[in-house]
Amino acid sequence: MKRIPGLVQRCLKIIYCLWIGLWIMAGMQCNSKELSVDDFTFEGPLGSQGASMEKIGTNHFQVTLGHAPEHPDWSNKLQFRILRHAKGNDLRLDVVFHGGDAYIFNEYFYSWSYDGINWHPIQWQKKSKRSAEGDTLIFPVFEEDVVFVGHQVPLSYEDLLALIERWKQHPCVNVHEIGESLGKRMIHRITITDPDGIHPGNERWVHYFANQHPGEHNAQWRMAAMIDWLLSEEAREDVRRSICHFVIMMSPDAPSHGWYRVNAQGVDMNRSYFAAGSDAEKQAHEAYLCQKDLELLMASDAPVTDVWSMHTWGGIVEPICIPGPEMGKEVGSWEKLKEILIKNDTQNLIKPLKTDTDEGNLTYWTDGPHRQFGVTTFLCEGAGALYTKQENLDSGVVIIKSLMEYYKGTKTK
Repeated sequence: MKRIPGLVQRCLKIIYCLWIGLWIMAGMQCNSKELSVDDFTFEGPLGSQGASMEKIGTNHFQVTLGHAPEHPDWSNKLQFRILRHAKGNDLRLDVVFHGGDAYIFNEYFYSWSYDGINWHPIQWQKKSKRSAEGDTLIFPVFEEDVVFVGHQVPLSYEDLLALIERWKQHPCVNVHEIGESLGKRMIHRITITDPDGIHPGNERWVHYFANQHPGEHNAQWRMAAMIDWLLSEEAREDVRRSICHFVIMMSPDAPSHGWYRVNAQGVDMNRSYFAAGSDAEKQAHEAYLCQKDLELLMASDAPVTDVWSMHTWGGIVEPICIPGPEMGKEVGSWEKLKEILIKNDTQNLIKPLKTDTDEGNLTYWTDGPHRQFGVTTFLCEGAGALYTKQENLDSGVVIIKSLMEYYKGTKTK
């Protein structure tokens, strides 16, 4: 009998804890409101042109995607923002595209975020190879009211402007305005070099990096990490003997529309190089501006040594090289760069470097500059299997560190 009061006390504690838990859950349910179509927007810095939505059930919606300009069979990417009422709700999105399967919307992972800075990967349920069959994203119960969703690890034009604003505070950064896109957004080339270094421009190794397909955001983060590393103390000597140019977003109108590969004219931006020379009348507008700018660099006293075309496809990062004249003579064979990359890639983020031959596809931003100028070019693909921003940043650091180690010293010594 003496043990009964203690037992009763423990039972009362359990009942009290259960009551508190039920009270908290009830409070959460009272504070949350079921999501409606009006709570979503496909417009903004991360958008999806032509997308429409209908409600299927409680927090269950179907999204029908629109298509890229001039390409009714090219799906735009799913990008949207939940404006309100997300907290306490889960979400199921069934997504379809009725235009065709040329570029399927669910080939890569997506990400969601509460602040547009810290992103969480989310995978498609089926990864269907037919967009018309549709696929589904299932989100967890949200802890905040506002939610951002985008392709890969998204990077909006506004995000890029914020990065540029930070970078240009550094004395080794010069930001060039190449020209305006058709949507009146400025295209920037960011140059990293120490203006007070003892080596003149014509003695420095010059590296050029650009992203042509605007929906391949992992490649853009790869380049952002390269810039941050070059501005770190670790790279202090490297920026004194080299010049690095970056065009992170060649089609800046795309993120707000969900365009995967094109500009407003519907031109595939990696099929937009004119090896015979830039042409304002025949070439895609933004591609013309960027190629003309590259041609000016080649005609300067510090011409470009190597051109990197930065992309994303399946798997880890995959660099492919078309060697130029300095490889095997001044800096060593391309195999030497391969060995350096392997040594520095302690996280296994990058496939071993391989070479390709110039197949004569002169509209690509790898083959075209190689044919036009005879320089080394790199197609840097992959990273579709790098699901976090940090992994993509880390891969960029490996590449730029390895490149600085390979192109050691200057052109003259």
